[in-house]
Amino acid sequence: MQEQKMSLEHAARLVQDLKRDVSQSIFGQEDLIVEAICCLISGGHILMTGAPGLAKTSLVRVFARHLHLQFGRVQFTPDLLPSDIIGSDILNIEPETGRKAFEFNKGPIFVNLLLADEINRASPRTQSALLEAMQERTCTVGGHAHILPDPFMVFATQNPFESEGAFPLPEAQLDRFLLHTLVDYPDQDAEEKILQAHAQAKLVGEQHGDQAMEVPAERMSVETVRQLINAKQQVVVPDELLGVINRLVRATRPQDANCPDHLRHLIWYGAGPRAGISLLSVCRSLALLEGSDTVRWRHVRRLVKPALRHRIKLVVQAQNEQNAEDVFIESLLRHIEETAHLAVKGWM
Repeated sequence: MQEQKMSLEHAARLVQDLKRDVSQSIFGQEDLIVEAICCLISGGHILMTGAPGLAKTSLVRVFARHLHLQFGRVQFTPDLLPSDIIGSDILNIEPETGRKAFEFNKGPIFVNLLLADEINRASPRTQSALLEAMQERTCTVGGHAHILPDPFMVFATQNPFESEGAFPLPEAQLDRFLLHTLVDYPDQDAEEKILQAHAQAKLVGEQHGDQAMEVPAERMSVETVRQLINAKQQVVVPDELLGVINRLVRATRPQDANCPDHLRHLIWYGAGPRAGISLLSVCRSLALLEGSDTVRWRHVRRLVKPALRHRIKLVVQAQNEQNAEDVFIESLLRHIEETAHLAVKGWM
């Protein structure tokens, strides 16, 4: 049976409704909500860096409820083992016959939305257990590959202020995250809404079973999410803008001719081809969220930092200021806008 194709207009309405519904439960995190939705529609994973208590965990729970998807959570600790995440083969003995057989016991990773909480507190060995799952959507145990649910998305969190007992994520794993979003404190009005919701016993996560969280009528489902991911492919990317995105990504590499001379000495290594693919994918998703059938330069500008900040590495001397990667990317954007002025101006 052929899968029904969802129109771009219908998909845009559903995504906009999802954003509105999630925003009614998560206050003061507009950027995080937008980037998480773009990641979901792009079929990728998101790394969230921010202080504790900024609604990162609540966001995943709200997503799962509104999308009617399976939700799982793993608290990463230094003693966590790979088998604690993906599962393991266990020996079963039949009481009547005494027959022995190994049976795979699924771990918490076998869900649609997985919250990997404080991922940088686990050892590299344990972090590597996610690599196959994030890239191939499978887990291999005892020589047998086990397919993960579709869709499958990892929401990983890390605390930037932890120093003891923390392990930086390997570059190979960082590159598997579609976006790296920085979660900041809410503004004063949003924080007041949080306090009001708490006072009225309506704050997400503060009641058993989340009775306080209103879920709309059945509008989203696993199949709907799959159709949204496919509908995103209908968003057009102009060839001129595609060329500018390519130049932008290549400009992060110090040995490339597109890299500005005044920035070349700041870079240790630049973003690989997966960065351009990721940026293009999430820009299509953002265009869909805005109800546009074409990717514009404003979409690239909005998402280039979360798409690239974890894929470039600056030399030690360039890391003195806060968010040095974002400052560097902003300099690249200005350079691209000056040198590709006509191409960029035509697709604002």
